[in-house]
Amino acid sequence: MKKAIIALVSTLCIIAAAIGALFVWEHQSKLALESQVEDFLDACDTDATSIDVHGRPYILYAMRDSADLTYVDLALQAGTNKDQLLVHRLSDSHADRLTRFVTFDHPDGEVEPIERADGSFTDSAEVNGSKVTFSADVADDRLQVFADGSATGQIEMKQDVTVKGTAVTNAGVVVELEYDSPDCPAAA
Repeated sequence: MKKAIIALVSTLCIIAAAIGALFVWEHQSKLALESQVEDFLDACDTDATSIDVHGRPYILYAMRDSADLTYVDLALQAGTNKDQLLVHRLSDSHADRLTRFVTFDHPDGEVEPIERADGSFTDSAEVNGSKVTFSADVADDRLQVFADGSATGQIEMKQDVTVKGTAVTNAGVVVELEYDSPDCPAAA
């Protein structure tokens, strides 16, 4: 009986050690992927304030040296309250695609976003009781946001991007951008 208990305790200790090692390996894999993304951003002189690598198990992605999807918060520019870059499938210092969401502050006044029937946000809002439609455009290395054609905000851009859409949310006016080249996400 004593030998059976010793064998059982030994087996449990080995299983616990293996599970612990697996958790450590998973954490180290996440850190390795974050480091890979940091190196990519540093090479592009992009100022990241935080990096959040997605895609589990991290061990499998780290073994392939590939970060599936990474959310990167960028340093804010005047007039913005969130600036987030999405790095899609980063491998060997090359991303398949770069998407960026810049959230501009609401214009002054009372702003109520207009939602679709399914609850998704549109490019319009009630501003001080009047319907206003927002849009965005990139020209002369500058991203500008417009409210019914009048400029309401802008930030500098260092790389060519295409505006994919605009939406007014409770947090602000969100502009979705797609980088023309996924090689380097330069941020101002």
